[in-house]
Amino acid sequence: MARAYPVPTLATQIETEWAAELASHFGRTAAEILQPLRPWFDFPQGQLRIELMDGSTMQFVHAFHLVNEPKRTIAVFTEHCGHHLYPYHEARIFRDDVLIYAQST
Repeated sequence: MARAYPVPTLATQIETEWAAELASHFGRTAAEILQPLRPWFDFPQGQLRIELMDGSTMQFVHAFHLVNEPKRTIAVFTEHCGHHLYPYHEARIFRDDVLIYAQST
């Protein structure tokens, strides 16, 4: 039995939980999102920076984000470093130092 390492296991879990949002983002079905081969699963060049209300800042390359207002969550999908979830309360998101999202209070 293959050992399940935490980063790929968590990435798979987040992809499953966010399949509907990923499907909408890529113009695919949720079933396609969950397939192992996805050549259309694109990670853009450039820098993605997330700033949270407490002053925490995360930076990623080859990554994209999705915001889900009902879940109050920002999901970051990276090409090589797993996927991450952050609270969206008063968060700001920048792509190559240009503000592209700001959650208002």
